[in-house]
Amino acid sequence: MNKIRVVLCFIALLAFGILSEPAVKADDNSQKVLLVYDSKDHIHQGEQRIDSLQRILTGMNLKVKTEKASDYKKGELQKGYAGVITLINWDKAGLMNPSFEKDREEYDGIKLHIGEGITPQELQQLDAKVDKIYQKQLTLMVDENSQQLPFSQTMEPLVDIPKNAQVIGKLITQEKNQDEYNYGVINGKNGYLPFFEAKSLSLLSATKLITQLFKNNQTFKPLLTFTGVSPYTDMEILDELSAYCEKMDIPFAISTVSVAKNTEMQAFNRFAISLRRIEDRNGLIFLNAPVIGGATKDTGTELSGLFDGYLLNLARQGVYPVGISTPGFWNQDQILRQNSLKKANTWMLLPNSTAKMVDLNVDSNSSVAKKSYYAVNASSIDTIKNRAELKFNIPTAVTIAMPNSSVKLRNVKEQIRKLDLNWENPSQIEFESRINFASSKLSYKLGQYFVNESPVEINVNSKDKNIINAPSTKNKVLLKGFFHVQGRIITVIFVVIFIVLIVFIFIGRKIYRNKFKR
Repeated sequence: MNKIRVVLCFIALLAFGILSEPAVKADDNSQKVLLVYDSKDHIHQGEQRIDSLQRILTGMNLKVKTEKASDYKKGELQKGYAGVITLINWDKAGLMNPSFEKDREEYDGIKLHIGEGITPQELQQLDAKVDKIYQKQLTLMVDENSQQLPFSQTMEPLVDIPKNAQVIGKLITQEKNQDEYNYGVINGKNGYLPFFEAKSLSLLSATKLITQLFKNNQTFKPLLTFTGVSPYTDMEILDELSAYCEKMDIPFAISTVSVAKNTEMQAFNRFAISLRRIEDRNGLIFLNAPVIGGATKDTGTELSGLFDGYLLNLARQGVYPVGISTPGFWNQDQILRQNSLKKANTWMLLPNSTAKMVDLNVDSNSSVAKKSYYAVNASSIDTIKNRAELKFNIPTAVTIAMPNSSVKLRNVKEQIRKLDLNWENPSQIEFESRINFASSKLSYKLGQYFVNESPVEINVNSKDKNIINAPSTKNKVLLKGFFHVQGRIITVIFVVIFIVLIVFIFIGRKIYRNKFKR
C-alpha cells in the first residue's frame, strides 16, 4: 500500500506539474552591495574571507558585486549600491586605485572598512583615531562570549570614538595590566573592523556588525546539518545518527548528493529509505551540488537536466528535498547559479574548497534566495565560551561531517551534546521552501510536504529498518580460487624451469672448460 501511495504521488508530480512556475523567482527588490578587495592573498586565506563576506551578505538578502580594487571603474558606486565594503587582505598590496578611493570618499551610502590601511578620510568620517597594537595575544569579548585569538603581529583598533558610536566587542590583552581596545565600531553609516576571520567568534561578531550597519537586526537559531552524505554512505550509521537526533529532540538537516543512473538498484532503494526515515524524524534534506569536472560554458542545459533528474528520482522514491546546497562560488558563476540554485528559494551556501572550484562564467554578481543559510563548521564554534548565549544574526547552518565509523559516530554524538545550542526547528517556524524543476514543484511548510500544492505523507514502515541493516548481497563466484591455484601452478613450473636452466648452464660450462684442458 505504501509503495502504491508513493507511485500515485509521483504520477501527480508529473501530471499536474504544468500548473507550477518553471523557476523560482528571486527578490528583484533586494539591495545590492559592492565588495572591493585589494588582493586574494592566497597565503593568508584571503579568498576564504572574500567567500565568507559574500555568503554573509547573501544570508542578509543582499546582492553582491565583488571586484578587485584595481578593476574598479570611475563612477561605479553611483549605480544604485546600498553600501560598499572595503576588504584589506594584505596591506602591502594597497588599493592602487585613486578613482575608487575618491568615489568612496564622496559616496553617501553605507561604508565598511575591514582590515588595516584605513585612510585619513575614512577616519574623519568615523570621527575617530587609529591606534596600532604590536605583537599581542588578545581575547575577543562580545556580549557574554569570549575567545582567545591567534597571536597578532599588528592590529589597528579605533580610539577616541564618539560617545554615540556603537561598539561591537572588545579586544583585551593577556598582560597583567590588561589593556582594552574596541573591536567593531559603527558611527552612523560608517563601520570599521580591524581584522576579520571566517570562523569562530570573529565571524559571528563581524556578522553582527554588518547586519546592524545595514539595519538588518534579526536573530536566528542555528540549524544542525550533517554534510557529505551520499548513496555510498554507511546507511546503518546514518540511520543511527538520525535516530539519535530524534531521541534527543534535535531538529536537523543533511546535505546529500544523489545519482542520476542505476536508481533501480537495491543500493539506491536503501539510500531512499534512509532519507525517508530522516524526513519522518523531523530532518530536512538539502540536495547538494555534484563535483563537476570538464564542464564548459555550453553545459548549462546539461547541468539543469542533471538536477531535474536527481529531484525526479528522489521524488519517485517519496523523498522531497527542501533546498539546494552548494559551495559559495556557485552563486558567483552565472551558469552554475542559473541552472542549480535558481530552482529553489532556500539555499545552503557551504565554504569553498579551492581544489573543487570551477569557472564556467564567473560574473561575481551573486543573487539572493528567500532564505540562505551560511554554513559554518561546528569545530569553529567549539572554541567559543558560553555557547548557550550565542546569537546568530543571519540564517546559519552549523555543519558536522557525516561519520563513517562507529567510533566517529560516538564522537559526533558527544560533539552535539557539548555544543549545547538552541537549534532551529523548521517545522515550528515560518519556514516555507519551494523547488521548481521539470515543470513540477516540491514545497514544505510547518512540517508538511507538498507535491504541486497537494499534501503528501512520508511513508515508512517497520520493514525499512531490516532493509537498511541487510548485508549487501555478494554474487557467487563460480570459479572462486581457480585463478589463484592456477597462478601457483605456473609459479612452480617457472621455478622448475629456472633450476633446470641453471643445471644445464653449469654442465655446459664444465664441458667447455674440459675441452681446453685436452
